[in-house]
Amino acid sequence: ACKTGIMDVLTGAVSYLAQIQGTAKGSHVRDKITEMIHLSETLYSSSIACSAEGEPTPSGAYMVDTMLANVCKQNVTRFHFEVARLAIDLAGGFIATLPSEYDLQSEEVGHLVQKYFSGVAEIPVDDRIKIGRLIEAMTGGTVMIESMHGAGSPQAQRIMIFREGDLENKIKMAKALAGIPSRKRRKKSE
Repeated sequence: ACKTGIMDVLTGAVSYLAQIQGTAKGSHVRDKITEMIHLSETLYSSSIACSAEGEPTPSGAYMVDTMLANVCKQNVTRFHFEVARLAIDLAGGFIATLPSEYDLQSEEVGHLVQKYFSGVAEIPVDDRIKIGRLIEAMTGGTVMIESMHGAGSPQAQRIMIFREGDLENKIKMAKALAGIPSRKRRKKSE
């Protein structure tokens, strides 16, 4: 669930940047922000599900449903990256060309920064740059690496999902619905 908080802040940051840039009402912008919200809420609901389906241990502490926990963790390794990708897409090349505070305050180029990095009239350029820096920080560095490996490697999660997938029962249900009788396997010696 902690990743959904990060994703919520990133969604808010890019939504504010879209307002500053005057693009917030664009249908493609709204669609991408909707997808960011959808992915975050999907992870949040998954984290609640693994807790709600947990069971008490002999000590009285609760153990989450490990299948649902691994599904949630596996989705973190994908959804957070997709939210970051959408945020960078919406922010545009602006993130890669952010001027420094020194450039903004420079007598030589400060007026150019003010001119070319401005957005809608009522929002200061400083705000646009600050929100851009936040998006930059939240879409790179350790925050993304932690989303991939913080809860164990993605392959370890997949191993647990396969182990706990109860394939025999799924096969049994499929065969029953298809009208295939259950047959005992012949022993190799027969």
